[in-house]
Amino acid sequence: MIDIETLTRLKMMRLSGMAEYFENLADTPTAATMTGPELVKQAVDWEYERRRDSKLHRLRRQAGLAQPGADLADLKAMPGRSVDSELIARLAVGSYLLKRQDVILQGPTGAGKTYVACALANKACQQYRKVLYLSAGELFDRITIAERTGDKKRCLDTLVKVELLIIDDWFLTPPTRPQVQQLHTLIDRRNKTASTIYCTQLPPGQWHDRMEEKILADAIVDRITTNAHATVLDCDDSMRKHFTHLE
Repeated sequence: MIDIETLTRLKMMRLSGMAEYFENLADTPTAATMTGPELVKQAVDWEYERRRDSKLHRLRRQAGLAQPGADLADLKAMPGRSVDSELIARLAVGSYLLKRQDVILQGPTGAGKTYVACALANKACQQYRKVLYLSAGELFDRITIAERTGDKKRCLDTLVKVELLIIDDWFLTPPTRPQVQQLHTLIDRRNKTASTIYCTQLPPGQWHDRMEEKILADAIVDRITTNAHATVLDCDDSMRKHFTHLE
């Protein structure tokens, strides 16, 4: 058995998983027959899994998902839906994240855009990638406040480092000229360095019309559409009627 002093030292060294393993060892019937190396291996495995679970929990909490319980498996139960299941399945594997590609989820209100995006985000968290969910309004507010406080560079650096950024309500309302400039800066820096999921009611062909700065609009639309998987989601009925926790 491990003495109290050793257990305390393990916890002080932030090896709480190993400490927990040894504390529970007395209740393990096979403990007496295990060799020293076997005990060490089991303790290391316990610590490793504890840290992975802790990291996954932290990533999900920091992601701030609108639908934290979103699961792609739920989409299979949806009657009358129109979803490119093959594409969604490929995206769930995560290769688009490795290739720094974007995703455009288009569809009317209630089609499940937010839900699918959050489900993909949960998959990304399970692959231990940093994820952040923001509505377009929240994104603009965050950057604008950073500009006013002289913290714009750090704000943008933080957004650029996010491996998967979800922007919901994309072009739901026309952005102002300053917001178009903010978008251009962010998208230009994230282009081919990280992945973004855009949830929108409008097809990409109509995005340009929502922006007054046409030169920047050209650049924004081009950078997104040339490096993105795009799909249209639709349903006979709003998905809210089937899952109250959806978008």
